[in-house]
Amino acid sequence: MISDTLKQRAQAFDYLFDAVVVTDMQGIIADWNKGSEALYGYSKAEAIGQPVNILHVPEDSVHISSEVISAVEKQGKWTGEVRMLHKNGNIGWVESICVPIYDSTNQMIGALGINRNITERINETKRLEHLAHYDSLTKIPNRYLLLDRLEHLIAQSERNSLRFALFYIDLDKFKIINDTKGHVFGDKVLLETAQRLKRSIRHADTVARIGGDEFVLLLENIASEDVISSMIDTLSNKLSQIYTINGKPFEVNCSIGVAIYPDDGTTSDALLACADKAMYKCKKQHQNIEC
Repeated sequence: MISDTLKQRAQAFDYLFDAVVVTDMQGIIADWNKGSEALYGYSKAEAIGQPVNILHVPEDSVHISSEVISAVEKQGKWTGEVRMLHKNGNIGWVESICVPIYDSTNQMIGALGINRNITERINETKRLEHLAHYDSLTKIPNRYLLLDRLEHLIAQSERNSLRFALFYIDLDKFKIINDTKGHVFGDKVLLETAQRLKRSIRHADTVARIGGDEFVLLLENIASEDVISSMIDTLSNKLSQIYTINGKPFEVNCSIGVAIYPDDGTTSDALLACADKAMYKCKKQHQNIEC
């Protein structure tokens, strides 16, 4: 048990805005300050005697417990950023430090954790990361994220001797659509196109918007050329189906070029250039062909 002296010492932290949680060696909450009440939603009476895991997202509990115990025993403290679980079920983030509590014989008898709410900071960071990596109109990956995933896919495919395909997709006469129908109409065409492309691929694959009406699709782990031909047919059929924009039918055509790793290149620049060249050749001939 935590001594009365240590409990009184922990109570001094009631003057802090941070949440202070004192636990025994079994991970049972032994003391709890007003900052903890504000952060987690439990009153002191509700919290004391409960396992500290009630403050963690269930799937994180085992990982957090083992990591904290190991760090405290080996280094004398643990610090980190972890998800927190409020009494009402809401999930947030805390910046936490945990230190051991010793008795008069220098035996560890518990731990003291100080937790600060960083939910707003984490959410803002995620929002900025999303803006940096995803297209603001279609919400699919942008050029920056595509290039990052492409580099990882090249490294993975080289390591495991795998092949993948890069599809370069361009909407035909999109400039005319924008000029005659307006940019709002054009944006609706792009949104619908992105959704159709997303529905055409597997969860592990990537579709990105890299320019005005230009999209790139990464199809991983290609077993045969038939897979590529099948995907070209799928994409062509999906995008050639009549669009309904502002309640009226509208026809859209596309051109597709394909580059295969490692046959057509082993770098991002080489694969994109090859697929882009094939796409323009397709556009000129009004039919879909491979690189």
